[in-house]
Amino acid sequence: MGSAEEQPVLKIAHQMSMDSGWRTDFVNQLGARILNSRQMRLPDDMADGCSYFMEVMPGLMVLIVDFTFHTSIEFTKLASQDEFCIVYFDLSDKISLHQVNGTGHQVGYKSKLGVGIVDAALKSTYIPAVGERMYSFRLLVSKSLLKKYFLGNMSALMVEQTFDGRKNTIFFYSHIKSPTWLALNQLKDTSYDSPSFELMLRAVTFKVFGHLIEQMSETGPVVVRQITEVDAGQVLKTQSYLMEQLQDSFPGVDFLAEMAGMSVSKYSDIFKKLFKYSPKQFFLREKMLLAQVLLGSGDFGSISEIAYELGFGKPGYFSKLYKNMFDEFPSAAFKIRE
Repeated sequence: MGSAEEQPVLKIAHQMSMDSGWRTDFVNQLGARILNSRQMRLPDDMADGCSYFMEVMPGLMVLIVDFTFHTSIEFTKLASQDEFCIVYFDLSDKISLHQVNGTGHQVGYKSKLGVGIVDAALKSTYIPAVGERMYSFRLLVSKSLLKKYFLGNMSALMVEQTFDGRKNTIFFYSHIKSPTWLALNQLKDTSYDSPSFELMLRAVTFKVFGHLIEQMSETGPVVVRQITEVDAGQVLKTQSYLMEQLQDSFPGVDFLAEMAGMSVSKYSDIFKKLFKYSPKQFFLREKMLLAQVLLGSGDFGSISEIAYELGFGKPGYFSKLYKNMFDEFPSAAFKIRE
């Protein structure tokens, strides 16, 4: 019998919406079954685990996708006319692949890239690893709800322009911030059959949504149609590359511009329009945000180990950068697993 890699990939194309009707696609295509209106299970020979779908408040739905797949499946969410975004938080045990507009992004803890926001208007494909637990916490958020919270951090005109579906499409990738990562890991370890699961899920959802608004307000969502899709796609590829190189040194703007097929000035200008920071500022910021996650993970024996993990030859320099960004030394966030 061949390995999972040698087996043909099952390709599933489906719609997604702010109500539970979209799950009909899975039931019909995969022979899935719905339990107690919220859980959905796939056939046993296809995957272990379940998904869990629930409304938390008007305009905010939560979907947990928690499976260990026994066969290769490619899930493609078709483009939708509905005004909402899908927020992906990936805590999978192994790297999965998320493709949007033809650009691939590796997601999962080991990929250093764990959170993505994709406009429902964009077609996207998710390819989970086989034989490893896939755990994806997703929010379906109406644009009207996002606009409401962004009005506290952006001008009304900027909010309207950002969420104008005739001109712009929301697109945003980063890694999971430390408080979000800790909350989701606690939820990940909680049984779906626990009497308190639904109450805990609601609390975690509100916490994660709050952190998301803060994170997007700091950097701003990417609006891919203010720049040509070709140019945006080339720059997004370099952003994905940077996120995969957080354990190394900054590769340099010349190298990144060549990767994007642009002049240094054009590349730098587009990068800053998309991410609000220069390539080097973005890289160091993401490196420090990842440091927050590692410091709170309990997986390291010392702060020096984390500094070396992130490619710093001098722990003192790492501590200085961390202090400059968060106004506290790494020791304030450092935890050792008991």
